[in-house]
Amino acid sequence: MTRDDWRALLEAFLSDETDPATFKEEFIEAWDDLQENSKRIPGPIEELYATVEAFDEDVRDEDAETELRDEARRALEELKA
Repeated sequence: MTRDDWRALLEAFLSDETDPATFKEEFIEAWDDLQENSKRIPGPIEELYATVEAFDEDVRDEDAETELRDEARRALEELKA
């Protein structure tokens, strides 16, 4: 997965093309694939991982979703820089 692919994933989530549960699933799948293939993960994505992993779609917590969106937005800005 390239930096452009990560940006596209984040942009889809932030523009509400995907819901938080789908975003988490796609993010973790991409992360695991890179880990298994010993590929480099961009720093902003590494920083976002803990927030994504901690997000629980079964718990209706607006603060958690807000945090997930805020952290995804931050990661996207860093990837664009």
